[in-house]
Amino acid sequence: MNLLAIDCSNQNLSVALSTPHGTLSQHHSVKQGHSDHALAAVHQLLSEGGVSLGQLDVILFGKGPGAFTGLRIAAGIAMGLATAAGLPVVGVPTLDAIARSLPQGNGMAVIDARMGEVYAAHYQHGQCQGEISVVKAEQLVLQDVPAIAGDAIDLLPPHHIPASYAVPQASDYIALYLENPSRYPASPSADLLYVRNKIALTATEQREQKRG
Repeated sequence: MNLLAIDCSNQNLSVALSTPHGTLSQHHSVKQGHSDHALAAVHQLLSEGGVSLGQLDVILFGKGPGAFTGLRIAAGIAMGLATAAGLPVVGVPTLDAIARSLPQGNGMAVIDARMGEVYAAHYQHGQCQGEISVVKAEQLVLQDVPAIAGDAIDLLPPHHIPASYAVPQASDYIALYLENPSRYPASPSADLLYVRNKIALTATEQREQKRG
């Protein structure tokens, strides 16, 4: 099976290609330059792997939560490539990828949601338990959480819980899909998981935050 995965959910661009011969990947910081580099990275991996677009079986992308613009870029690229080659598109939650860094997949996965908030979800054996929440970092309830993973660990209230820094990587999406394809069905419209609709503080809120 030949799988291509793309993630633009944060300041990193992450692209991976999996074939029966192994996995090739690129993962580096581009800040806000995803649209300038993503397609070139995809074509480079396909060339290195000796795989044409039409030889892919599935295209995966990080569906969120994460940076709104980045999520749309990844989804747009995935849909554009898939439409051109008649391939299925599969969106994978970014927190599922982060949960792979939790011991035995147990604990809480957290992503920096900006504006002083975090996206968070509880996981047990790699399975999300309940809904993804978005809360003020200092208000996140950590009681009975065995471990934490994500890029928002330094924003959380003081605790003594084992914590590891982690960000979604395209290779994680491939691993998750190969472990259980039925868990991640194809999406005809590349649906995104925003969790919240607000993307920035208003000018008044910014001034109040500075005063506070």
